[in-house]
Amino acid sequence: MNLRFLARQLTNVVVTTVGHINDDRVFFGMQLARRLPGPASRFVGHTLGRLPGDASRAASAWLLGQETVAKSLVAGSPSTSRLLGEIALNLGLLDEAESIAAAVAGARALSSRIEWTKGHIDEAIAILPDGARRTRLIDERQCLQPQWWPEVSSHITARRIRGHADHDRSQHPTALHVLTNSLPHTRSGYAYRSHAILTTLSEAGHQAAAITRPSYPVTVGRLSQGPVEVIDGVEYIRDVPLRPRPTPSERLSEQANRIAGEAHQRGAQVLHTTTHYVNGLAVGAAAAAADLPWVYEVRGVLEETWAAAGSNQEERSARRDSQRFALMRAKEIEVASAADAVITLGETMRAHLIAGGVPAETITLIPNSVSEAVVDTDVTRTPAEVRRSLGLPDDGVWVGTAASIVGYEGLDDLVDAVVLARSQGTDLRLLIAGDGVALPDLRERAAVLGENAVFTGRVSQAQAIEYQLALDAIVVPRKDEPVCRLVTPIKPIEAMGLARPVVISDLPALRELVPDSAGLWTPPESPQKLAELLSELASDDPARARFGDNGRAHVLATLRWKEIGRRYGQVYSQIVGSDAR
Repeated sequence: MNLRFLARQLTNVVVTTVGHINDDRVFFGMQLARRLPGPASRFVGHTLGRLPGDASRAASAWLLGQETVAKSLVAGSPSTSRLLGEIALNLGLLDEAESIAAAVAGARALSSRIEWTKGHIDEAIAILPDGARRTRLIDERQCLQPQWWPEVSSHITARRIRGHADHDRSQHPTALHVLTNSLPHTRSGYAYRSHAILTTLSEAGHQAAAITRPSYPVTVGRLSQGPVEVIDGVEYIRDVPLRPRPTPSERLSEQANRIAGEAHQRGAQVLHTTTHYVNGLAVGAAAAAADLPWVYEVRGVLEETWAAAGSNQEERSARRDSQRFALMRAKEIEVASAADAVITLGETMRAHLIAGGVPAETITLIPNSVSEAVVDTDVTRTPAEVRRSLGLPDDGVWVGTAASIVGYEGLDDLVDAVVLARSQGTDLRLLIAGDGVALPDLRERAAVLGENAVFTGRVSQAQAIEYQLALDAIVVPRKDEPVCRLVTPIKPIEAMGLARPVVISDLPALRELVPDSAGLWTPPESPQKLAELLSELASDDPARARFGDNGRAHVLATLRWKEIGRRYGQVYSQIVGSDAR
């Protein structure tokens, strides 16, 4: 551990914490309690449960994952308090949160957060008095305005950067990536894809490193071993300021300066970042100052992901009609249009970008692919054999997935489908590996299944592979939401690579991934249809084996990182050698 950098990170924590406490101690205390390690969060939850008052009991239930109980306490409480209002907002009970905010004196911060959650940016600002919070929201709105980009200090000159970059216009340009998060502190599909890209580039002869967003990993409650962490030979640079800037525009300008300076020191010839637009703004500004080409990799659709987080269809529709949605969509298209090259994951996403106005000739499709860890996995073991090794019963037909557990994944429909299938005589069982905001509700929903439903919680990549191998079929039952129709996930590809049959919702982004020979599809948000399909598959051992074999053959022939990853180098070489800029 680098002690000087440790002290820097701890100072960052203290300064940030003091700022949050001064800003809103109720909100900060609630969010901190939810983000504590599991045992600590449960201890706080049990302690609150022994205190009097509906707010304390609701907070206890919320922290203990008993969301149905928490919602009932909030909805039925005759009392009002800031804490109760904040819990209502976090549970998606907007009507209740608004009623509480109207009844509590001095709850303007809560009212502002409610309007922000609805996407009403101007209203969220208007509610607040002059002060740090209002200034921050005004600044965040400014960052979303058309043609706004961060400023880079005048001492970062194009000539200084070019002095390093021009000496070698080789076929292996040096690349600096700018990432939201990374291994080892975040183990997500985003982090694994980023690491796969960087290692593939390095193996192909490129010099490639990454710099993570300001204050990361402190922002996720982790500490870095030093200012640079090396994972599998890849350098991850940690940008942890001693005192974080108070507004988004100041932070973006400081980040752009840091990126440009790091590019100069490393002789980078191309900058590369990923969605969302905040990353693009910082990298675009740094690239302009350094006169370097840059790549914007569109891995998701931010505004649709935000809209899909609404608690019901009415709220989701209202979010799509909101000011915040419109500004985010316009900014994403502006950032993508400004990049020298755009990379995205699938045809549906490519069509979305072109429809928004991004030049088609700048877009390269590089799909999600499987790592060598999946390729090298022994897939000859039967699911029952793998289950025995994991201490699970080998009886029954097991379905499920390994995924981030959020509402639009549709895992509630999968739970209901398993319940229906079992009630009709099929010995179907459920296993879901992963964590996420929807996990507490999912556990409660599946309680009726008893020991026939297993939730592992957060797992490593290696564990996720084992749990998927334990399944007789892997299900991706995404909701019929725009984000699910547009964004191609990695899970169906990984499932096929592991020689397991795949059952997907009938949505464009999923249908383009899974060939007819490798899986089946069913109407989204129809547990009854899903139950019927899974029951048929459960009784057809040869079909499951055939789908699994065909899926693995398809992936090994077309979607291996060792081959797909080389396309990044081709994109870099094209834009580094181009005079189009």
